[in-house]
Amino acid sequence: MSHQHVDPQSTEPLIPRPAVTVEALRAAVERLDPEQTAKFDSELTAFEAEAERTGNPQSMPTFLRTWAVWVERYRVPATATRIHELEIAMGAARTDEEARAVATDMSKLLHEITDGLPLP
Repeated sequence: MSHQHVDPQSTEPLIPRPAVTVEALRAAVERLDPEQTAKFDSELTAFEAEAERTGNPQSMPTFLRTWAVWVERYRVPATATRIHELEIAMGAARTDEEARAVATDMSKLLHEITDGLPLP
């Protein structure tokens, strides 16, 4: 997340949900975490090169989906906090049952935050 002070428990979005376009997602990434913008740009270049090389533009929807979900993870601080907690819990799981329970919680949360997201 960016260096601005944000209450990690806030359920208020830091930004409105952007359109699922390169321009809107890049602007959202820049606002949420400027340090991630270089990664966004690098991945965009790679996806564009792949589409040009293969003549198949289907890689662009994959890029857009990936970054749309990333934005959804970070635009609401409480969501980002909960996902981080679940990632830590997954790393600390001592049994398959614990890992499955955490994975189930993560799956539910990711489904909730992407429900209704107009993915390509």
